[in-house]
Amino acid sequence: MKKSDILKLLEKKFEYLPKSEVERTVEKILHFFTLKLSQGKRIELRDFGTFTTKIREARKGRNPSTGAEIDIKKKAFVHYNPGKNLKKKLNERENKKDSKFSSSM
Repeated sequence: MKKSDILKLLEKKFEYLPKSEVERTVEKILHFFTLKLSQGKRIELRDFGTFTTKIREARKGRNPSTGAEIDIKKKAFVHYNPGKNLKKKLNERENKKDSKFSSSM
């Protein structure tokens, strides 16, 4: 699902709001997340999950085309850990898929 898809869904759900307001709100939320994560803060959305930043240390790697050794710089990345409720919902959906498959055999 892309950002444009999310905006369309939210615009339908909140018909009473102008489209520009919905888009501005989503932009503000994303900007807030970006700002806080870039400051090394943790974002926890109860039942959905937690976003944190981690550091991947500098290391040696290989260029897959040539096989030559290269230096890979230290860099930060965003780590997402799903919440219990989200994991539960995902597993319920997977179990339903499995039961449909096994009952059709």
